[in-house]
Amino acid sequence: MSDEEIRVGVFVCDCGSNIAAFVNVPEVVEYSKGLKNVVFADEGKWSCSVDALASMQESIKEHNLNRVVIASCTPRTHEPVFKATVKEAGLNPYLLEFVSIREQVSWVHMKEPEAATEKAKDLVKMGVAKAILLEEGEEIRLPVGTDCMIIGGGLAGMTAALNIAEQGFNAYIVEKQPKLGGILNRVSNVSHDHIDMPAADIVKAKTDLIEANPNITAYTSTEIESVNGYIGNYKVVLNSNGETVNLDISTVIVATGMREIEPEGMFQYGNDPRVVTQLQLEERLRNSEFGIRNSESEIKNVVIINCVGSKNEERGCCAIGCPVSVKNALAIKKVNKDINVHILYRDLSMVKDEQIHLQAAKAAGVKFLRFPDDRYPEVTKEDGNLSVSVNDLLLGSEYKLRPDLLVLTVGFTGDETIDAIRGHLKISTNKEGFFQERHIKLGPLDFPADGVALCGCAKNPKTLKETCEEGIGAAMRAAIPMKNGFIEAEGIVADIDLTNCDSCSICWKRCPYGAIKVNENKEPEVIKALCKGCGLCAADCPKECITIVHYSDEQLLAQVEAALEENPEKKILGFVCHWCALGGVDMAGVSRLQYPPNGRLIRVMCSARVPTKLIERAYELGAAGVLVAGCEFPTCHYITGNYACESRIKRAKKRLAKKGYNADNLWLTWCSAADGPKFANVMRDMVKELGLG
Repeated sequence: MSDEEIRVGVFVCDCGSNIAAFVNVPEVVEYSKGLKNVVFADEGKWSCSVDALASMQESIKEHNLNRVVIASCTPRTHEPVFKATVKEAGLNPYLLEFVSIREQVSWVHMKEPEAATEKAKDLVKMGVAKAILLEEGEEIRLPVGTDCMIIGGGLAGMTAALNIAEQGFNAYIVEKQPKLGGILNRVSNVSHDHIDMPAADIVKAKTDLIEANPNITAYTSTEIESVNGYIGNYKVVLNSNGETVNLDISTVIVATGMREIEPEGMFQYGNDPRVVTQLQLEERLRNSEFGIRNSESEIKNVVIINCVGSKNEERGCCAIGCPVSVKNALAIKKVNKDINVHILYRDLSMVKDEQIHLQAAKAAGVKFLRFPDDRYPEVTKEDGNLSVSVNDLLLGSEYKLRPDLLVLTVGFTGDETIDAIRGHLKISTNKEGFFQERHIKLGPLDFPADGVALCGCAKNPKTLKETCEEGIGAAMRAAIPMKNGFIEAEGIVADIDLTNCDSCSICWKRCPYGAIKVNENKEPEVIKALCKGCGLCAADCPKECITIVHYSDEQLLAQVEAALEENPEKKILGFVCHWCALGGVDMAGVSRLQYPPNGRLIRVMCSARVPTKLIERAYELGAAGVLVAGCEFPTCHYITGNYACESRIKRAKKRLAKKGYNADNLWLTWCSAADGPKFANVMRDMVKELGLG
């Protein structure tokens, strides 16, 4: 197409009165006709209607259009519709550029129709400038087989394996312990749907199903030696009972579970055998070792202290400690109703279904004492006996308890294999030692890399019900590409020109998806089915060897120059990520939040896509200010994109200052998709600080 004449068609939508009431659409259409390479421009009352889409297809064919610019609503809602339309007309869908003149113009500048019209013209000009440079793209497919490896043989892993197998796929469980069951092998009873069930019975029922299923192979006493490859093409080497096992795997589910954080040095733990954790108490109850003797004396008094080492500045709520403490207090009472049990708590975090256990515990005589957040109980020894001093916040009284057994409800962290698994699969963990999902809302059971799912207590502590549900959910996530037989990636991907590449390794080391590999010649190459098109690699490449389809440096630069061609000193050039930040822009529009019309926004897939040279170019052209807006921490759609952006902006400010520019005119903001008011306020603040209004 490089030798073909560029013929751009511009379609400007009235959106009924949503746009036309505040923007002079005929004037914008007429203006569009005078732009470079535009051979056709048209106004549509409802451009997304069936009739309008059919008319658009006819215009594309009649005028031999090979680029299309749509000026209407947000691309977040209607871009797929128009992509499908131009594709049906015989045009590659990646030759379409979308301009938002509803959310970004008409709805937010309702009282300034002339300024709104001028802004709409600028946005169309920017869209046309980019469209001229667009190139064809295509979706990429990778074949995916039907073999899934489940790392971890606890409840989540067993549930996932059974679900995978029931769909007709092969499941391989890899468990480091000699038997399946995970943490349930240490637990006494589990409360579920108001019924107490022996944990051993649950494990046996699941294990029996697994042993009877021909599609499941369980490797116990097994460790992973290595994992290489990507979705549909994993090469796994196991050490199973001293023997080497090689597996070809298509998808992976991580279900490695959790472990207690032993409270060394806290409340006499480690110094006195009468101080135990909840899990150690569970083992006593499970083995019927509770209630007979503790050291040399019979247990008559038990004190439970909640929130030990959790729910503080270092760790959040452990999520399950309160219901576990109540469950085990009831279990002690069932062993011997005459044992005195006190639960010392900061607050009781229990959902509605768990309240029945709380009421049962109170009815059984369990005493609850609430202590202040800043005054934890104190544990000492008096005459060889344990002594617990606690302030009851509700009664305002000080109590001294003398337990024969002190139980600490501690926090949890990920399994001890977490670092090894993280290295094998190139996946992330959080500060609390659990695996980090791709996105808390958009990908709660996924890792950044396609084909690797996450479930159960490997992500965070959870109940039996939640663990089973996540095991099923992770199995469904892994099953989708196995059922399809392939994975398809959008055509917005990285492309590397090796001409000037010096193999510096920055691109493949920083890629959050592991989509750039080093070949046998030690050269980087993109596995395009894994690439998400965030653009972090392109913005970081010191030799500028990497381009992103549909978001190349040249295309973005064309938009920058088009935006600032006239009256740059009155304009704020903005780069906004497609996901959260643009969502905030759209929400401001939907909410009809009015802010000054100085902004000219350029959409990028991620804030990490914005290279320093584009910011410098905006300064060179005389922009009043530059704004970069991305997702709020830690919910970047591309995992580490906002971190990379933040670091680059700091470097850009220093570089701008050295060149004599006012670095304070470069703004960086993080905006959630629902926070329209924040974006509107940022625009107002920038206009005020820059002296534009």
